[in-house]
Amino acid sequence: MSDSSDSEDGTYQQPSTSTTSLSPSSASADTPPPPPPPPCGCAYLQAVHAQIRAGSYTTTSGDYLETIFTHRETFYAFPPGHRTCALGFSELANGLAERQRAWRPDWDGDSEAVSAFRHEAWVIANAF
Repeated sequence: MSDSSDSEDGTYQQPSTSTTSLSPSSASADTPPPPPPPPCGCAYLQAVHAQIRAGSYTTTSGDYLETIFTHRETFYAFPPGHRTCALGFSELANGLAERQRAWRPDWDGDSEAVSAFRHEAWVIANAF
């Protein structure tokens, strides 16, 4: 007596691998890296994002609060010019979250800034 779950199916064939396929290392060497996504947010947020990428944006003294309040003033003055700023604030938060791996004394407030930027992104997204 044999159980059908123990027997092999004779119609099953393993997929064959092609000998002409490129290895992952040679394929990645031939193709350039994808371009970075287009910048989001107003010019002010793009300038702040450039400072974060350069490592010159400090968070210990609460500069991120000044960034949020300055942006709110410009946002309330001309809301249509800030349609992509929710995504821009999310990019700022992600940029600060990535640099938390390397610690510097002037980056001590990064975790608070990440939370504040994500909250501001939510506030702006719900304003539209």
